[in-house]
Amino acid sequence: MVGIDIGHETVKIASLEHLGKRFRLQGMHLANIPPGSWKVDKIDNIDEIAKTVSEALRIAKPQAITTRKAMFALPESVIFSATLTMPDLSDSELEKALPFELAERLSIKPEDYHIDYERISSKCLPINQSTETKPTDKSKTDKTPEDEKGPGGPVVALFAVATKKSLVQSLAELCAKAHLELSGIDIKPGAIIRSVIPTHDQKARIVVDMGVGGTGASVAEGQSLRVTSTVPWGTHTIGQTITGPVPDLRSRLTPVFDELVHITKFFENRVCPGFKVEQLIISGTGAGIPNVAEVFQKETGLPSTLAEPFKNVDTHHFPIPVELTHTFADAIGLAMRQYD
Repeated sequence: MVGIDIGHETVKIASLEHLGKRFRLQGMHLANIPPGSWKVDKIDNIDEIAKTVSEALRIAKPQAITTRKAMFALPESVIFSATLTMPDLSDSELEKALPFELAERLSIKPEDYHIDYERISSKCLPINQSTETKPTDKSKTDKTPEDEKGPGGPVVALFAVATKKSLVQSLAELCAKAHLELSGIDIKPGAIIRSVIPTHDQKARIVVDMGVGGTGASVAEGQSLRVTSTVPWGTHTIGQTITGPVPDLRSRLTPVFDELVHITKFFENRVCPGFKVEQLIISGTGAGIPNVAEVFQKETGLPSTLAEPFKNVDTHHFPIPVELTHTFADAIGLAMRQYD
């Protein structure tokens, strides 16, 4: 499987081989593409991106990538997501009922969207109109969603995602032009957490993906997403290339910090009452800004670290460029998806 992450102005590809509990890097490459190709309902510049992807597969290092099966990621800016409670129905019944629930919550037309969901297997039970659970009510938060009784009986917590069918069709078209097989679609923060968070770790963390054209901010419980958000702040506001310390970095990052406060409160008070965010992980181009982790830790009060997607990857002694060390988390996580 090859993981392909289409960003604001670059495409990153990575392919892995599974070796027990670790992975071996088969090939990776980063290439430039026309900026701003993602739209809510389609991908622009498909022909040029497909050509770039084909070439990237051919010249990938340490060896060319020959697999035809590809996994893509959708950025937070082109998806709708929600953590919600529903009656504890069978999967087939949930698949029928969920589109109508999301249509009401997100003001979308369900017939225009592909919808997927994950049952939340923890004690996390979101507060909404169908439950009286309060953040301070420990007797409630100690119960699992299946034990909780709503007006219509047991309820289950879900993390649901919706994306335009026309956008998925664009990805399928891009794959065909690049002579690839579309094996699956993930969302970008989901791919990142797969590459940087241990499988059985259930701590709550914030993942900040600082890209050139925008920043994704998400809250995950272990490897499961609970909240996703997008901040219209990108590293291009600082400069095309960042090679040294950035003056007034704290003030420049104000929009990001403001959103982190919002999603943290939303997660701790409404999505998972009783849970506390314990760590912050930074990935993307912005992870290369000198002292960025220290600035985040000082501002948020959370232990902050840079993403380490190659921690469990044998690179064949292939020297990963320093500027790519923390930025390939999404592509690596996509390549890991086949073994998930």
